[in-house]
Amino acid sequence: MGSAWTWLLERCAEVIGATDGAAGSAGSARRRLQLFLVLSLVVTASVLLRGVWGARGLLPAIALFALSVQAARAVLDARAAVWRAAALDLEDPAQRPGERADSWFSPPTARVLRALADVIDAARRERYAIALERLPHVDRAALRPDEVRLLDAARALLSLGLGDPSRAAQQAIVALPTGIDAIDARLGRVVLADAWKSPARLEAIDRAWRSELQGGVTSEALERLLSLSRLRLVPHALEALRPADARDLSAEAWSIGEEELAAALESRARGGVYR
Repeated sequence: MGSAWTWLLERCAEVIGATDGAAGSAGSARRRLQLFLVLSLVVTASVLLRGVWGARGLLPAIALFALSVQAARAVLDARAAVWRAAALDLEDPAQRPGERADSWFSPPTARVLRALADVIDAARRERYAIALERLPHVDRAALRPDEVRLLDAARALLSLGLGDPSRAAQQAIVALPTGIDAIDARLGRVVLADAWKSPARLEAIDRAWRSELQGGVTSEALERLLSLSRLRLVPHALEALRPADARDLSAEAWSIGEEELAAALESRARGGVYR
């Protein structure tokens, strides 16, 4: 497939707004306006040609419009596949990325998103060889910010699965929150476990997560883990916990290997007092 053809597909998807283009979000509106003006000139030329060639003069404009719709659809379908791969339960038939679209009508961004969906699906299923094989096909520059977070989260899951929890924690810090509770919970626990012995690091993580959540991102998993980290930073806060909350946090404490805190939380859940 020639580079000129792929360039045309990408521009067609961009003018409809399915991609942000090489200029990124800051310059995408201006770039789309420029592309729209170019396409308008093509349409105007087709109308003028109609007077010379009849209905055949409209064919270039019709073909370009159809190509734009097809290119945009390929990107939107691929983007939806990414979020299904990340958010749906692994038992859900719709979770797995479907067959790849016809490459002749898929812009580069659509192919990048399809690769990202494959990486996320494989990482969640612990099929690390497949994830590593598809990872080089994911161009970070073609992704939107929330998709970059998912890419970093998938890389963290890979590191965790390959036996490097410290590296996984470092990668997860920049990925969280993704807004996907199952991913946020798994990686958030890795981050807390890695930083638990360092109050300074834990406090920095606490601030960063709270800032993200106050900015409008929703993550019940991180909210629970923030409550747990608060018990490390402010130990006497345990005494104010409701028994139901203590029970929930006890499970989180067990998950990061803090057995003493987990036992204290269980005691609080049964009406005991943390000593």
